[in-house]
Amino acid sequence: MAQERFKTRGGFILACVGAAIGLGDSLRFPGLCAKYGGGTFLLIYIIALVLIGIPILNAEIAIGRKYRSGAPKCMASLNKKAEPLGWASCFNSLGVAVLYAGLLGWIIAMVVKIVPLCKSATSLTRAETSGYFFDSVLGSSFSPFVFVCILVAWALMYACLRGGAGSLARTAKFTVIIPIVLLLFLAVRGLTYSNSGQALYALFVPDFNALGDAELWINAVGQVFFSLSVLVGIMPAYGAYLPEKTNVFRDSLIIALSDFLVSVLSSVVLFTTLYGCGLQGEISRSGIVTAFMVYPAAITLVFGAGNVVLNSVVGVLFYLSLAMMALQSSVSMVEAVANPLSEKLSIKKSKLVGVICAVGAGICFIFALPSAVAALDIADHYLNYFNILILGVAECVIIGVYAKRINLAGEINRYTGRVKMPSKPLIFSLKYLSPVALSLLTMWGIYHLISVEGGLYGGYPLWAQTAFGWLLSLAVFASGFIICGIGKLRPRRLSRAGMRGRRLKQRRY
Repeated sequence: MAQERFKTRGGFILACVGAAIGLGDSLRFPGLCAKYGGGTFLLIYIIALVLIGIPILNAEIAIGRKYRSGAPKCMASLNKKAEPLGWASCFNSLGVAVLYAGLLGWIIAMVVKIVPLCKSATSLTRAETSGYFFDSVLGSSFSPFVFVCILVAWALMYACLRGGAGSLARTAKFTVIIPIVLLLFLAVRGLTYSNSGQALYALFVPDFNALGDAELWINAVGQVFFSLSVLVGIMPAYGAYLPEKTNVFRDSLIIALSDFLVSVLSSVVLFTTLYGCGLQGEISRSGIVTAFMVYPAAITLVFGAGNVVLNSVVGVLFYLSLAMMALQSSVSMVEAVANPLSEKLSIKKSKLVGVICAVGAGICFIFALPSAVAALDIADHYLNYFNILILGVAECVIIGVYAKRINLAGEINRYTGRVKMPSKPLIFSLKYLSPVALSLLTMWGIYHLISVEGGLYGGYPLWAQTAFGWLLSLAVFASGFIICGIGKLRPRRLSRAGMRGRRLKQRRY
């Protein structure tokens, strides 16, 4: 991994920002703002970002640069017994990447289908417009069109991955900058509505009565972990590609600030658009509902129900921006596992990436079926929530325990100026504050799981939760030990072959 490098500091920042900015920023973040008092949620989020998010982000990038490898080797360098943890983080990212690739396929389908929807919107009811994707595009049986879109998604991911760090940086120039420009355009349109002031008030003015809501704090803190793409193996991998004299502390602040500003920009777009279209009551914390049910209804009304051309243009631009953000996030997650795995198994990275993309495309067959919604919802809840939290507790404790021994603060501040990351607050955040926050999030998630619908998440049957939830989650943790076991077996085989060679040589002489 040490042979690959980002050629420029800007390429590194764009790649990291692209990894952080995803569907969670553009869809889930605004929904949480709407549910938990707008400015109140933003206030708690900022506090958690400073106290927890930024220290973890700095730590992961710094150890990646220090050990010039991904999460498995970084964890093993801190403690040999922690290597399975690093592999589990990588394979968990790979599982989430498969989910994101399926969603990317859906978004690509909407890029194509949003124009026909805008044309026929005047003859459809509000319910028919909202249910257009699931009823007409995905349908009630296997959808060849959606599956082709999913294959296109994996082909795009492969094209972005095959060139290594340089390709990631070049891709990020498009998948980060273009979506931001498109979001700015949509925000300007939203601000032209007569009730945009009401929308901005709802978004930014805090409701301090909501501070007593425990779920507000839990979701705000949790969103920091999910939004920054920490604890999933991405940032150590990108840190390994850093030029030696990079100012980690400064660049981490830029990444965190950029991620936050894009989340706020996405929230402005959502709030002003839905308020302007009279749909403010339909803001949802579910990203899937927002992307495929709420936004289609809003897009058909952006310039008035009869203005098909402008509404179609807005729809295409919006779903293109979502597609680019989903693409960059998916690519980052695959990259987190591809490089360390190619080193571990001594397989050429380009071939390994091809295999991963081919297998992933086959698995994503399920996203072309109507049952995909349930499978996605369950798998996302276990992989993208429980697994990240559990892995995060262990990772933060390990890094916190060894932070002083490896002089982590010194690694972060090695090329900084006057403004530095203080050592004691860094260690306190990693060793105590972050594990406690992650543990509370885990316990709240378990409580919510067993207290809703008689212990069945979302009302789904037990077999579905077992297949797409618990078994999938356990497979991620098992993968870490399996890969480590493969690494231990390979040297033994080589040593036996070497012994046979020696014996044959001795016989000849």
